[in-house]
Parts: sequence; C-alpha cells; structure tokens
Amino acid sequence: MRRGLESDVFKIFAYVAASLVLGAVLAPLLYQLGKGLAEVSKEKDYSGLIRYVADAAGRSEFPRFFDRAVMLAALVLLFPLTAWLKLGRPPGSYRDTPWSLRLPDNVVISDRGQPLRRNPQGWWQLSTGMVLAAGLLLLSGWLMLQAGCFVWRDAPFSTRGAPNKFLMEIDLAKAFTKLLPGALVVSLLEEILFRGVLLGIFLRAMRPAPAIALLSFLFAFVHFLQPPPMARVPDPEAMNAGFVMLGQIFGRFADPLSMVSRFLILAAVGVVLAYARYRTASLWLPIGLHIGWILGIGLFKAATWPVIGLPEPVRWLVGMTLLEGLLPLSVVIVTGIMIHSMTRPREAPADYRS
Repeated sequence: MRRGLESDVFKIFAYVAASLVLGAVLAPLLYQLGKGLAEVSKEKDYSGLIRYVADAAGRSEFPRFFDRAVMLAALVLLFPLTAWLKLGRPPGSYRDTPWSLRLPDNVVISDRGQPLRRNPQGWWQLSTGMVLAAGLLLLSGWLMLQAGCFVWRDAPFSTRGAPNKFLMEIDLAKAFTKLLPGALVVSLLEEILFRGVLLGIFLRAMRPAPAIALLSFLFAFVHFLQPPPMARVPDPEAMNAGFVMLGQIFGRFADPLSMVSRFLILAAVGVVLAYARYRTASLWLPIGLHIGWILGIGLFKAATWPVIGLPEPVRWLVGMTLLEGLLPLSVVIVTGIMIHSMTRPREAPADYRS
C-alpha cells in the first residue's frame, strides 16, 4: 500500500463504522418521532407529504426505522467525509483525481488510480451487460424451477408435486415497469459511488487486485447490513434499541449458511462489477450488469414462490431468491469469466505489428 494514500482507505472504513454507530443512536429517536406523527395524524386531517410519511411510519416496524436512521447518518456524515478526504481540490488538480470523468493521456499519474475515460462502446456495453447478467440469472432460475426448488405463482404444483398454497396471477409487464426506475437509479448511484469514486481512491493506495478485493468486501458488508427477516427489539423506544438491532445484524456473520448463501454472492457481485470497471476504465458495463441483476432477481421473484421445506443441503445450493445459494454464486462467477473474455484487449493483425 502506498505511503500517505492508505489513509484515504482507512477514512472510508471509518465513515462506514461511524454511520452505523450514529444510525444506532438515531434509530429509537426516529422511531418515537415517526410513531408520534402517526398518532397525531389520526386526530388531525393532514394531506400530501405529511399524510404519506405518517401512514408509512404507522405501518413500519423498528427495523425499517433503523435502516432509515443509518441512511440519514450516512448522508449527514458525507459532508465531513468530503472535507476529510480533501475532495474539494483546486480546479487545476481536479483532472488528476480518480473521480474525474475523463483524462488526457499526458496527465495520467500512476498514484492517482485509474481515471474513468470516454468509452465509444458505452451504450453497447451497457446493453450487453444488462442482457448477460439478467439472461444468465434467469436461466439459472428456470433450471431451479425445473428442479422443483421454486414454483410458478399461477401453477397449482411445482415440478416435484409441492402444492402452491398462494395461487396468484403473474403480470411480468407490470413488474418490469415497477422495477425499471428503481433499478436505473440504484445502479447509477451505487456504481458512481463504489466503482467510480471509491475504487479510484482504493487504486491510488494499492495494486488493482487487492483494491478490487477490499472494495468488494466493503460493498458486500454494506449490503449485508440489513436487519434479519424476523428481527425484533423488546423495547424500540429504549436508547440502546439501535445497538440491540446492530447486534442482531452482526449475528448474521456467525451463521455459516447466511455467509455462504448471501455474503459470498454479494462479494462476488462486487468483484465482477469492479473488474468490469477496471477492464473498461468506464462505468457503462458495470451499470449494465447491475441493472440486469436487479431486473433478473426482481422479475423472477414476481413470477415465482420458493418451495418451503426443502432439505437442508439443498438450501446451501438454492436459497429463497436468486441472490442466495451456491448455484447463483456460480452464475455470478461465470458472468465474471465472460466479462474477462469480452473485455480482453484486441491484438492488432500481424501485418500491423511489425
């Protein structure tokens, strides 16, 4: 790791830790505020945004308030982080930073990471990444349907004869229109942050392989910090309620099945996205892959139910969604291999190399 630059990497991890601690402190306060607003709204005729927030707060449990508190803490601490990293540099040196969108070759400096460059194949890589990621993921989902691990929502039985107790009509067009806006926004924002800004910072401090690995661990860690499905806090209004929830979240790291079935997939996804950015020196391909994965997971979830009661060994291979299990992990790895082959530099013909 290069002297003087490793501090930027440390600051990123310190920012994540501080956001979690501040979010844990704010969570019970936000819970009390939200539930209080919900109670007051029953007596007063609010409209518009206040009514929407009050209704949402009334329906929400503490884990959702915790999640929003962490997001609020991350937003608040983003401003001191910007100053701490000295991102606001003089205009003359801005183009030497890894978050610059384009750099001429004569100003590229080796300790500034890998700058993002103009990509004439951007739209092609975006569309290819979407089709590749979604296509391979949905193909694996179809195979799991044939194996009886999932059942179509409108089918009375799975291929293995498991009954479907929740028959429901499938409307993929409606699901797609709901998924697409969120997929576009989330993919764009996360790729700009993780692969645009943060990977550039990491590449300033270390070689590409450890930079990609470390950032991918951070990416998986941040996405893994979701409250467990059955998470409950005895007293949501207690001042330590956020830290109780934080303890339950970190308890997931002690669950081997959870780590293998979900954390490893998130880390592998981070590696493929970071590698795609590194190989192309642009964000087009990783954004396309990210959109494709979100759409593939969402469309499959909108059309199927997981079959309950499968043997424990099967759950290591196939989880409750396309983001869990060793089989989806292998699909992500295959996608990464195809990205490596697709972005391999083309050699000039022999006549032009002499």
